[in-house]
Amino acid sequence: MKITKEAFKTLSNNGRLEVIQNLDSLFDRDRDKILELLLSVDINTLDSKLLEELAKAYNNDGEPIKAISVLEMVAENERDAIWYYRYAYSHSGLANEFNYDFETEAKHALEKLEKAIKISNDVETIRWCLELVDFRDFEEILEKNKEKYPILTEKYFEYIKQENEKMEETIETAQPQKKLKYAKFTVEDIKSLEENASSDDIVEPMWGTINIYDGYEKYLQSAKAFTLEQRYLLAITWYFVEVNNGGHHQFFYNSTGIVWEDALNGLKHFGMNEHAANFQKVIDYCGGTISFDREERNRMLEILEENEEEFYKVLDEADDFVYEYEGEENELIYIKNHPEKFVFEGEYWAY
Repeated sequence: MKITKEAFKTLSNNGRLEVIQNLDSLFDRDRDKILELLLSVDINTLDSKLLEELAKAYNNDGEPIKAISVLEMVAENERDAIWYYRYAYSHSGLANEFNYDFETEAKHALEKLEKAIKISNDVETIRWCLELVDFRDFEEILEKNKEKYPILTEKYFEYIKQENEKMEETIETAQPQKKLKYAKFTVEDIKSLEENASSDDIVEPMWGTINIYDGYEKYLQSAKAFTLEQRYLLAITWYFVEVNNGGHHQFFYNSTGIVWEDALNGLKHFGMNEHAANFQKVIDYCGGTISFDREERNRMLEILEENEEEFYKVLDEADDFVYEYEGEENELIYIKNHPEKFVFEGEYWAY
């Protein structure tokens, strides 16, 4: 049962702190309730710990200016490492607001983080400071001004080095999980697919073989072992996976955009004419053709986003049409009607 404002007012500051920390530790932490309780009492009666909690709540609510004004109320002799971290967090929030100068606010944040690390003996607090530099993209400014923030610079770049090493270890550990698999699909196997079957098994050899990451020539070269229909099936699968996950914008933005033409032709070839027409509207809006190069596609998206309202109206309508499609009914009908186009026997790499 949640505490009322009236009950909260009767508590000592230690009791209030315990309530706030308990609310903050919940899986679905109630930030509105935290603010409601802290603002229900005279702010001048709050001690330094509660003022820091109020500043934290304001920061989490996207109100860095209010957070700073609260932090300024804490007496200088009570400003601990967490206080300096919270102050830095406030400035990091301002750095990402259009009416504030990014570099100026970043330097304010770095100054406070330097102080926080200097006086802190807590590993977790220090890590928060380093993560904030990374999260807010302050690394370049830190590198240019490392003589001003020597402790932060040393610890941050050591932290980045360790994180990169962990990532490399993770990648190396994952590599052995990729193994050579064998599969065989005959005409009879494909004809006997059940109505509610999935095309995942049929697509899997293409997933592990066709390269969408290293340019269009390598994409075509890696697809030579498969029929055109198998290539179309993979492209359609990528199209639905990406659009359902993040819309047409994600499909074009990611490496998957390289299959856009095969996806369009595949939708037509498989008789999915309504989906083809829906996709064609997006392509027409993008100029009628789209680059196979990812960087060029991203530049195209940046230009189109300048007319943000119109651009996302077109995408949202096209996305909504795709979201309404459930399952793989049309693909499976085509596959079962043309089983000879999807036979396969051989080895391929898969996880």
